[in-house]
Amino acid sequence: MRTWGSTRQGSRLVYILCAILIPFSGSLINPVLSLFATLELNLSPLQVSLLFMLLPVSTVVIVQLCGKYSDKGLERPLIITLSALCGVASCLLLSQRPNYLILCTCGVILMGAYAVSFPQLFASAREFSLKYLSNALMFTTILRALCSLAWVGGPPIAYFMVTGFSFDVLFMIAGTMFALSSLLAFTRLPSIPLPKGEAAQARLDLLHKPQLLLLFIGTAGIFTSFSGYIISMPLFLVKELGLPDKLPGAVFALCAFLEIPIMLIAARIARRVGLKRILLSGFVALIIFLVLMCWVRQAYLFLGMQILSALFIGLVSSMGMVFFQELEPKLPGQATSLFVNAGTVGQILGGALFALADLGSYRYIYIAGIALALLSTLALCLVKNPRQIM
Repeated sequence: MRTWGSTRQGSRLVYILCAILIPFSGSLINPVLSLFATLELNLSPLQVSLLFMLLPVSTVVIVQLCGKYSDKGLERPLIITLSALCGVASCLLLSQRPNYLILCTCGVILMGAYAVSFPQLFASAREFSLKYLSNALMFTTILRALCSLAWVGGPPIAYFMVTGFSFDVLFMIAGTMFALSSLLAFTRLPSIPLPKGEAAQARLDLLHKPQLLLLFIGTAGIFTSFSGYIISMPLFLVKELGLPDKLPGAVFALCAFLEIPIMLIAARIARRVGLKRILLSGFVALIIFLVLMCWVRQAYLFLGMQILSALFIGLVSSMGMVFFQELEPKLPGQATSLFVNAGTVGQILGGALFALADLGSYRYIYIAGIALALLSTLALCLVKNPRQIM
């Protein structure tokens, strides 16, 4: 099957619209999913915990499989179209208040499938920019910044809809945006053909690609450290330190505001500095940040520290994706999916780090995060810097 837009050249505007619609749709659903499961479905904490363990595992498997088949010739616009339709189906399913068994089977599969659109969009954008644009790196970074902007606005809008209206209104709006994403991908996104024979011959095998394996381990490890901080920070500030309830929200908002210009600056200097140095700077920024988390107690210092958190996100989340793509240029779909899955693995393991709070303080999470971040930095040091930067 060929999409209507697959024979078109495509345009930057189409990718920009997709980079806004696709992540914004997901940012309306994911942040309130636990609230919906607790309030509307009356699930126990154990049931919610199991759901949030199954969902990332499903996402990792589906994303990587789709990345594999897209690099073998399956049209990326078609994959993105079907993925967005899974988002529509997810919203319809949630609006019906499914029972727990259906939520953990059909729901987990559908929600894992709509996550495919993100790495596939960036794989397609890489192919498009390399063929038609002079500065592919900057174009990819702008798209990544737009995704971050969507996640800045999406969660507060989602909570406003839930508290001011209802979950049904939220699902209707999110489903409509998924449908628009699907329509745009089907009618406008181009399909860039792979070189003849390359799709069938190239394959990604981490066990036989030590550089890529080290990068995956380092990225998953550093995201584990960061996820442990993200999960525990609101409780640490409010419950353990007794700081104002509004401080965690201000911390998240300030970090999100700072990370976007950092992404754009990183893209401008990447050719001169090199991807590896940029990533190492992000890793070191997180290590310093976690060290400070162990002893800082004043609210204004927590706000000032967000420049370090923003440096980590701005440098690693944008240039990290490019690093994976440059190490495996013949398989952009699988390389991008591998980066996304490294982050997902980090989220899963970050949840496990949260158990360290039972030792008596949330600081134990940050101490473990520091150790893990140091090992991750060592793994990154062993990875060779790509010679060419798009």
